[in-house]
Amino acid sequence: MKVFFIATLFLIFGANVNAQYRGLKGVTVQATTLLYIENNEPKSETVDQVYAVSFNDNILTHIIYSDGEVSQSQIYQIRNQDNYVDDDKNTIYKFDAVSGVSGSTYKYEIKIDTDGKLVQLKITQPSGESSVFKGGISALKTYIQ
Repeated sequence: MKVFFIATLFLIFGANVNAQYRGLKGVTVQATTLLYIENNEPKSETVDQVYAVSFNDNILTHIIYSDGEVSQSQIYQIRNQDNYVDDDKNTIYKFDAVSGVSGSTYKYEIKIDTDGKLVQLKITQPSGESSVFKGGISALKTYIQ
C-alpha cells in the first residue's frame, strides 16, 4: 500500500510538471535573436522586439524597437488557439494572428521548456516563409481573468 501511495504521488507530480505551462492566460516574449539560414549556413541577427500575447483576450501586440526607441507597433487578433505538451515535455502554444492592416494571417508557435524558458518563437508568414526567434519569456497579466 505504501508503494502504491508513493507511486501515485510521483505520477501526480509528474503530470503537474509536464502541464505547468499549459494553463497560461498570456505570455510576453522578448525576441532578442533571429535565427535563419543563408547559403545553407545557420546565421543569427540581434533584434529587439516584444510580443505580448493574451490568449484570454485573443490579442497579440507586436512592438519593434530600433536604437532603443519604438519604431513600429501593431495589434493582431488571435484565432485558432491550441496548446499541448510535446514528446520532449515542452509546452507548445500554436495560434493564428490576423492583421487588421493587411488582413493577412500569420501562424505562431511558442515553445516553452520544462523550466519555463523560451525554446523558440516561430512565425510563419502567409507566403510560407518562417522566422525563428530566441529570447526571454514571462507570464502576461491579461485583461480577462
